[in-house]
Amino acid sequence: MDITNATHQQIYAIRLKPLLQSICKKKKWQLKKESFQKLLNLLVEKLLEIKLDDFIALTDDSLLYQIYQLFEIEPLSEYLASIDLVEIKRSEFDIRHKEALRLCIKDYFQLFLADLAYKMDFSTIRFLDKELTALFGGERRITDALILVDVHIDNETRTILIHWEQQSNRKSFFEEGMFHSFCGLYFQYRKLIFPIAMFTDQARWEKPVSDTFKLELLDFPINEYHYHLIKLKSYDSETFEALAQKNPLAYAYLPLTNYDKKDRPRIKAKAMNGILANFSNGQKQATLISLVDESIQLDSNELKTYNQLINENSKQLKEVKMFQSLEEYLLYKGKKEGKKEGKEEGKEEAQREILTRLIELEILSDNQLTQMIPLFALVDTSELVKTVKPKKGITAKQQFALMDFYSYNRGIIAALL
Repeated sequence: MDITNATHQQIYAIRLKPLLQSICKKKKWQLKKESFQKLLNLLVEKLLEIKLDDFIALTDDSLLYQIYQLFEIEPLSEYLASIDLVEIKRSEFDIRHKEALRLCIKDYFQLFLADLAYKMDFSTIRFLDKELTALFGGERRITDALILVDVHIDNETRTILIHWEQQSNRKSFFEEGMFHSFCGLYFQYRKLIFPIAMFTDQARWEKPVSDTFKLELLDFPINEYHYHLIKLKSYDSETFEALAQKNPLAYAYLPLTNYDKKDRPRIKAKAMNGILANFSNGQKQATLISLVDESIQLDSNELKTYNQLINENSKQLKEVKMFQSLEEYLLYKGKKEGKKEGKEEGKEEAQREILTRLIELEILSDNQLTQMIPLFALVDTSELVKTVKPKKGITAKQQFALMDFYSYNRGIIAALL
């Protein structure tokens, strides 16, 4: 029987629709009906390249792997990136992990890979994230990191690449995907690559994810690839509480370790209090507080216990969260306007508008405004000093921050924008 192309498309769509729905549910994507249909149509169009008999024979796991691969290349990657954040609510959780790595890179390696950290020259670190995205494409690469760094081994200095990937859920064929990344990176740079994958999911694995990918033919070994796997849930909370005494970054990952359910309020309070006590106000503190907040969500009964444990730091915590909310709004507004205008001027105009309002309304303290200034990477803030009039006049500290903001570290914001 001759099957028309339209019938082919219907068969493929019927098979793919529930798989795409399960992906959306798992990733907490909330797509409008037309956006979901467009995404499904793009998948069907690409997978029609597979013969019908072969397509029917594929298992669900194999198809899911194909779908995730297609998400990383055009036209699907381009379409996913174009969907408004109101439609597709990507979790900030993954972005926060990458920010924490960038801000606390030395502490991170001392916490998880102390032997390697001892050999690393942290003054030489360069983040090559844009090159990573250019090499592989895809929305998911936003949460990967590619780090160029010198290491000193046996009186010799070597420049290596560290490919770091954070995973908030377990997925099939992960080790093969890591191997694909390794091959592409080695082909591009011809340097030793140390791959790391950190799993931040809350599941206690009965069957561990493989950290090895092998290729062989009969008894002939062809390739055996390994990556370093960090599974936070495999650590006991007591271990991380002890580690935090010497390395306070451990507080940020404490809620993702293993502990009894009844200890959830205590663990979150311990993490929050530890961060507030060991990290000064600003970007680093705000990022780690946000990371803890998204790592462990408490119900109403748990919140009562938590609030009692956090009470003495509650005012400081509110200030940190306000800073974080303003920062996130700034970044979202800037990216949205820049995309709409199709040029950098769109981002700059959005940032100028927000900064103007912050000065006029005086809704930030001197210290908070000083911290906020580095986020306005595109605006000539010195001009705003002359034109914008706050209700009670701008303080000397605020003026200093506005005039000299270029001296601040804006690496994270530049990467996100």
